[in-house]
Amino acid sequence: MILVFVLLAIIILLLLFTYIILFSTLNIQISDLSFANYPKKQKGQYKILISLRLWNRFKWLWFDVDKKKVKKLWDKIPMQKIDIQKIEKDFMMHDFKLLKKLHLQIAAFHMKAEVGLESPIVTSFLIAVASSLLSILLANTAKNIKENQYSYSICPIYQNKNLYKILLNCIIELKMVHIINVIYILFKKGKSDENERTTSNRKSYGYSYE
Repeated sequence: MILVFVLLAIIILLLLFTYIILFSTLNIQISDLSFANYPKKQKGQYKILISLRLWNRFKWLWFDVDKKKVKKLWDKIPMQKIDIQKIEKDFMMHDFKLLKKLHLQIAAFHMKAEVGLESPIVTSFLIAVASSLLSILLANTAKNIKENQYSYSICPIYQNKNLYKILLNCIIELKMVHIINVIYILFKKGKSDENERTTSNRKSYGYSYE
């Protein structure tokens, strides 16, 4: 009898945890992320807060990442073991279409940028393209258009040098159910590709003779 109650409690806890995961939102808050190569090369003391919020209200899991933690994590990654060519082969261009299924939302976005290239013409073109892309991105991902929630400026630097200075503050939200759905699609695709390779190998051996 006790074993039945234990199993029932485990099942209830698993169902509860599954419910919490499915109805949670991944919230990524980026503060003071800055990059600049003038007047000298700079990297700001940024901070990234990653949290899970049930119904996008109740924060039940969170951790923060700063410059020191990123550096420690980066130092531990064995870069020589990462097969870049394999990653490029496995991740095709059409996989970018899956990004739409994530239904990414930007709850807040503030960016100030100054960019300059050696050619003034290319600089002007780059500023125009970047501004247009940002407008399209925010038009499709902005969660709620409120006063002072979204702002950006990209100013050109005409000094015939490659210069940049970027300061970013933003909040990105992704529903866990959409993330799980994309992971499932990628997993299913990987299994399908593996089965196709196995079938192809069997056919090639089927027509071979000793």
